[in-house]
Amino acid sequence: MSKVIFKDVRKTIEVSLPSFPESKVVLYESLLFGQVNELNDEKLKEIDKGILSLKHLVKEWNFTNEKGEDLSVTIETLNQFPVEDLTFLLEKVSDFFTKEQKGKKESSKT
Repeated sequence: MSKVIFKDVRKTIEVSLPSFPESKVVLYESLLFGQVNELNDEKLKEIDKGILSLKHLVKEWNFTNEKGEDLSVTIETLNQFPVEDLTFLLEKVSDFFTKEQKGKKESSKT
């Protein structure tokens, strides 16, 4: 039996945030099973699910602090962004899921 390398095969896209036009944010186009399971926690409020989903979906970005140190993608960091930037990212994520669902429906029809 041949060996298969197990790796993250999710596709990504790159966007810039409205408040930071020079930014580069690389987003995964889907969540992993364990991440979906984590988001299904009934104790989480919808807004917390949105922030947590962004934490999982942001693969990387070019944000640094004032000392030039890279900023990690954390809930704490995401909570410091303007609302319009997070709304923009959540809309992008929503677009992914909408396209993915349409693709699944169309492929099941054939």
